[in-house]
Amino acid sequence: MPELLYAGFDTLEVSFQGALKSDSLEILRNAKDEASKTREDQLIEIGPGKVDGHVPAHGMTGGYAFVFDTGFMGEQWTFMDSEDTSRWNIAVKVRAANLAAHSYQEIKARIQERLTDMGCIVLQESIRRADFAMDFLMPEDFELNQDQVVAHSHSKVSSHWGEKDAGSEKQNHPSTVFRGRKLESITIGKMPGRQVIIYNKRKAAIEKQTPFWFKVWGIAPKDTTKHVWRVEFRAGKKELKDKYNLRSFRDFEDSIGDVFVNTAKKIRYIDGTKLRSNVTRSELHPIWRAVTTTLGKNLLAFRSGLLPGQFTEIVREHQLQIYQKQIQGNAAGLAVTMGLERDNIADFLPQHISAVVSKKLSGPNNAFWDSFRRAQSRLHFLPLKPFEQN
Repeated sequence: MPELLYAGFDTLEVSFQGALKSDSLEILRNAKDEASKTREDQLIEIGPGKVDGHVPAHGMTGGYAFVFDTGFMGEQWTFMDSEDTSRWNIAVKVRAANLAAHSYQEIKARIQERLTDMGCIVLQESIRRADFAMDFLMPEDFELNQDQVVAHSHSKVSSHWGEKDAGSEKQNHPSTVFRGRKLESITIGKMPGRQVIIYNKRKAAIEKQTPFWFKVWGIAPKDTTKHVWRVEFRAGKKELKDKYNLRSFRDFEDSIGDVFVNTAKKIRYIDGTKLRSNVTRSELHPIWRAVTTTLGKNLLAFRSGLLPGQFTEIVREHQLQIYQKQIQGNAAGLAVTMGLERDNIADFLPQHISAVVSKKLSGPNNAFWDSFRRAQSRLHFLPLKPFEQN
């Protein structure tokens, strides 16, 4: 039977009618220009609350001239280059780690606090996307089967697996991703409408280098006997606004549960061992029964149980391991290039590396310190930890 390991919102996107003040827009313009010249994201602060964020050289589709990223435990903000408060100049996408570490109410408060600290003038909000994810520990023999997907008649589900068609008549055909002979994901629907995706989350966490999910699940990353599958419900602006007239935070709090419960009734995953000639009457697969049970609860109350500091420490440790592996690989290559043998590497390689680094630190060339400065900026949102000598 499926075991629920985690449930919570995985994406929350909101747009705001309003604008940044002129001084902050000017800072963003200068930072974007500098990012374009240096080809490096610029770390700046804006607003009376001196909010830190990275600004890249590009904007975002939809007329947003500036991107302002407050880190992997924060949000991605986008701004139009306009002070006209009658326009919807501001948008935010909350990071998945941020959503996992905090409850919905905490996220809502953090967004409102950010707006104040950045000096934004805001008239009203509009929810434009919400994703709710459920991660299940599944039996080893669990495999996806597209034939077990049943959708409402409006979804026009078929067993055709040809090229994706952007046309409206095929927008709800399941799309799949294969690796080898195993089906790794099924997607039904199309954004910005409604969408359901079932996929191998364990593999996704490894490939996307998001190691904190293993801590959330209580599973060792190297434990290949544990199989985690995610069922994710996505609602875009067409689903939220056109179908449910859901716009404000209040609307979201009152109705988002109904949105996903109704989707789970119209799009289902049925038990392949108990198929009937009329698939609409077939029994639900155990994972879908677990899905419906989870969606029947208060979605706004779900969170991972980990503190924000635990997330950042996991990411810091993961980044540390990456740099250490890079050093190890480069040192091995250096030893070969120097012509060292196995029996004299330990005697000569550490001293040589130490001498090279010492020379760079004390020499007239500032290349090392320039790299150090760029790393400080790039890793700004990782927690600082005093160096402890072994």
